[in-house]
Amino acid sequence: MPDHPFTESPASKLTGSLLVMLVMFAQWVLLILYAGVLPVYALIDSMLSIGLLAVAGYAAWYLIFIVNVWQAQIIIALLVQAICLGVCYSILSLSDLTGQSIFLRSLPLRFLFGFLCWAILLQWYWMIQKKRKEQEAQEAQPEEQEINNNNKPVDSCETIDKISVKDGGRIHIIKLNDLFCIQACGDYVTLFTPSGQFIKEQTMKRFEKSLPSDFVRIHRSSIVNTNYIMRVELYGKESYHIRLKNGTTLRASGSGYKLLKERLNL
Repeated sequence: MPDHPFTESPASKLTGSLLVMLVMFAQWVLLILYAGVLPVYALIDSMLSIGLLAVAGYAAWYLIFIVNVWQAQIIIALLVQAICLGVCYSILSLSDLTGQSIFLRSLPLRFLFGFLCWAILLQWYWMIQKKRKEQEAQEAQPEEQEINNNNKPVDSCETIDKISVKDGGRIHIIKLNDLFCIQACGDYVTLFTPSGQFIKEQTMKRFEKSLPSDFVRIHRSSIVNTNYIMRVELYGKESYHIRLKNGTTLRASGSGYKLLKERLNL
């Protein structure tokens, strides 16, 4: 399951929190101006109702991968609004914070405002999902071609057992057993080891030819040492996350995952 757009990074979490507070503020103002609710009660009301809607909106990200029929999603949206309004009404009534007449008078506003927020959120989710699929499709095409080229005869290249990296006046010798993975960065690559990261001016294709079979190119920008793989997780359609024992996460394309399975005899 793809990462949630609101929790995939600290910046995303902050953005999501600010959006929830902004929606709370908007409903607070509307309750005061439209329904005549006292500011303090309107604030509690908004925090409760938008809080419930935010929880449902967070879960909606996973829902769109299960329910793909738009008619069913509309029905679910209506049910979510009804449930949120019902729970909010029950809590406010029991707490005697908002009178029944005031709540019923503001019911059309609450429903339309909540449904609008839900529709905007789902539209944003769909746009993210579509963008990720397009990106995966673009990456898969050259990746598929490049990995398939491995089946063609190539110039022989001696298998290495260590890598030398020049760093100013020093030369580091990296044993392959200590190498977690290699990631591309233009004409350079970054070598990841327990003692740190090292940059070397060499192509991924060159490494791919010279490294032993324990190393698999899972993506056009990543080569992984299979001895350090902890688990493989489905990330999206034809895309996977490779979790290493040191906590590093690498992305694998569909063709890279197939090659990995072949190397691991799965």
